[in-house]
Amino acid sequence: MKNRLFDFSNKARVLRVVLAHLTAMFAILIIICFIIDIFNTAMEFMTSSLSKWCILILAVLALASSILTIIALWVNPDRQRRRRKQ
Repeated sequence: MKNRLFDFSNKARVLRVVLAHLTAMFAILIIICFIIDIFNTAMEFMTSSLSKWCILILAVLALASSILTIIALWVNPDRQRRRRKQ
């Protein structure tokens, strides 16, 4: 029995899954830094250059993930509907 979760033959699907996971991880990182910055202003997480790079990476990953999702739904939306019915 082949597990579809670990099927790496479809490169576009793998790219979408990896981008989605990276985006979620960076979003959680930004949220954690923001909460820590509220309670401990001396740490200055949101004013450091590292946090600026994390925000940039999050924005780029979110944009790429959004574009790939839009393309996947735009190219063949009927295929998505058929998969849900099965």
